[in-house]
Formats: sequence, C-alpha cells, structure tokens
Amino acid sequence: MKQIERIQFLIKILRINPITLHELRVQVSEVLGACSLRQIQRDINDIHFLLNPNEKIASFRKNYLKYYHIIIDEVTTESGVLVNENIFKTNFYIQKKSIHIDYNIDTINRAIIESKCILISDIINDQTGDNNDFETKNIHLQPIKIIFHRNSYYVGGYNLQKKCIQIFGINQIEKVKLSSYCELFPDVVKLFNEELSNRFGVTKNIDSNTYTIVIEVSSVLAGFLKNNYWHHSQKFAKKNGNTIMYLKCGINRELMGWLFQWMYNIKIIEPPLLKEYYKAALNEIIFIDESKKSLVYKNIF
Repeated sequence: MKQIERIQFLIKILRINPITLHELRVQVSEVLGACSLRQIQRDINDIHFLLNPNEKIASFRKNYLKYYHIIIDEVTTESGVLVNENIFKTNFYIQKKSIHIDYNIDTINRAIIESKCILISDIINDQTGDNNDFETKNIHLQPIKIIFHRNSYYVGGYNLQKKCIQIFGINQIEKVKLSSYCELFPDVVKLFNEELSNRFGVTKNIDSNTYTIVIEVSSVLAGFLKNNYWHHSQKFAKKNGNTIMYLKCGINRELMGWLFQWMYNIKIIEPPLLKEYYKAALNEIIFIDESKKSLVYKNIF
C-alpha cells in the first residue's frame, strides 16, 4: 500500500466527519490493508501536501479523545459567504455520528464505481418509509446514487428482491458489504431518476401517482418560500391577491411535515386527498394529546 493512497483515503474520510486516529486506522486497515497507528500519525503530518489551497487539517478534544477533521480555511466561497471562526453553526438537522457511517459511504461509493451490488445485513429504524415494515435483514440493493439531504446521507438504489426503487438513510445501515457484479441497465437508472423526482425530499410516496399540489401561502411566508429550494417543480403565482404555490410530486410523510411547520400560514387547496391526510394527522395529534395511552410508533404513510 502506497502512502499517497492512504493519504487520499484519509482526506476523503476527514472531509466528512471528525474522527480519531484509532478509528482512522481501523477504516484504513479494512479497506487498504493492515496499517499501524504510528503510520496514520505520519500520514496526518503529511496530509497538507495533498489538500486544496483553502483546506487545512484541524483537531479538537472531546471526552478525552482527540478528533481530526479537514476544515475550510478563512475564504469567501462561491456563494459569497465568508467562512471563519466568527460563524456559529447550529448543527440543526445534522445527525449524530455513527461508528459505521464513514465505512458505509465508502463501501457504497465503491459499489457504484465498480458496478457492484451491496448486501445490507442489518438496517435499523425508519427514516424514509422504505423500511416501515421493518424488513431489516439481508437486503440486496443495487446502489445508484448517494444522496445528501438535510445534512444527512442516504443511499438510493434498486432492491433486487422486491424489484423496486428504495432509499435508506446511510446512518440506518449497521452492516453492509460489497456483493457480486451487477450491470446497471439504463431503464433502472431512469426508474430511479423518476422516483426521486416524484418524491418530496427522500421519503416514500403513498402511491405511484404524481399530484398537482396547490397551496395558498400568507404574504410574509411567501417571500421566504420563494427564496428557498424545496422541489424542482415549485412555482408561484398570484391569484385574487393571494400567493399560490404549486408543486407536482407525490404525497409523503416529508411533505406533510413540511406543511405542518408553517402552521396557520398555509392552506391546502388541492388535491382533496392531501387535505384528507392533513386533517387525519391533525385529528390523530389531538387524540394522542388527550389520550392516556402510551405512545406507539405509527406511520400513516
């Protein structure tokens, strides 16, 4: 194993999340072969030779452990935002680091590059609705894209057993390994692109239909919504003095949560089915609030 290969691998990891030297050694050993802790320390000292001009290696201590990561030095980014120590990041929507996530991303990325399938031996929780039936064992997936959404990583691909497109949070996956070669046919890629295009975010739709969604929006909220990206189909228009937002996508849990966050500043006009789901969710919230029963996980989608 050449040092330059190790350093390139380390850079990829350190750009994602802070990590300790011991964790780095484990990941390097799993992917590139056995490596000592002392060698990793030497690589860290030499890593600056291969970094971009605006990057630097940084470290901090937490719970007596030293973490390393790559940060962007004080520069003005393409968007015109000055990146420096005076900017405080809230970490809102950033998932807590999983001990598996770096390895998972690298394994999935290799599978995409090498046209291989992956075997997901164990997957937990329900992030996208694609495993809401909690079939968590031995999922054979042909990965197509790694998706970065709301500061979290997801893998989208074709389930070879169910013969359908599915998306899982990479943080959900506890055990994954490369499987056999699997040719990625154009019709599968097309199916994936259509599925992702029809989802609002990454969560599973209630059905295969695409709906024209019409929402009346209060004037102040309209100004905010127009200045942000929500879905590729979003359009705005004025009607009878009011701002109307149009979307063309499926109905899913993420869309419902997005609507609820605007509280009483929106009104659903179309379709009737979305209004029914919205009211059903409202009624369920009130029922649970007034009920003395213990909470049980539900997903009405």
